[in-house]
Amino acid sequence: MTTINDALARAHHLLQQDMLGYLDTVEHLTSEYDTDDDTILTVARTEVPRLIAALRGTVTGHKPDLHGLCLGCPPTWVDGRLGREAWPCPTISRAQEFLKNPDSIYDSVPHERP
Repeated sequence: MTTINDALARAHHLLQQDMLGYLDTVEHLTSEYDTDDDTILTVARTEVPRLIAALRGTVTGHKPDLHGLCLGCPPTWVDGRLGREAWPCPTISRAQEFLKNPDSIYDSVPHERP
């Protein structure tokens, strides 16, 4: 059973590294001091719609049900029964926080800003 857990942990790590690498590349290619304006415009035109779609897809999946619980969050055991996060869930709350204050992500995750 440990092998499956280790394999899943490794797969999650690789997925996270792939996504963070993509974001690092887009950030680097669109920084004014590192890249010429034509490259910035080309990257922005192709990657900004992709980033918007990723965020929109995440946000639209996290919506309240009739009881005000998030449909996008998986059920978890709370006080001996299966329950869901109240909406707005942590995913929506954090996404909103990062949209309003993008630099706050560097305070909350162990990732150095490039």
